[in-house]
Amino acid sequence: MSDHLDIDTAMKVANSAFVPLGCLTAANPDGASFSLTVLDAQAAPILSVEHVHLNQFSNPVRLGGVIEQVRQDLARKGYELSPWTMPWIIDPSSLPETPPNY
Repeated sequence: MSDHLDIDTAMKVANSAFVPLGCLTAANPDGASFSLTVLDAQAAPILSVEHVHLNQFSNPVRLGGVIEQVRQDLARKGYELSPWTMPWIIDPSSLPETPPNY
């Protein structure tokens, strides 16, 4: 598993976490954070997070926690989301070349 996520990967993960709603992400000018905005079916913003900081998005567990908090906030507002779990990013170099024999 990758220990750290870069901002592009973190934004891709966030974009996939709010189905069937939409999500827009954008890197902030500081380069050490990004914003995310969840959109309803008419593309109207319903919830925004202005800064997901480097120490939050670079750690998969922390990013998952931020996303889960947003999902809970949306649920409290009455929005139903598809099931979602934080994907684990696997480093291909850590995999064995051949699978073990069973």
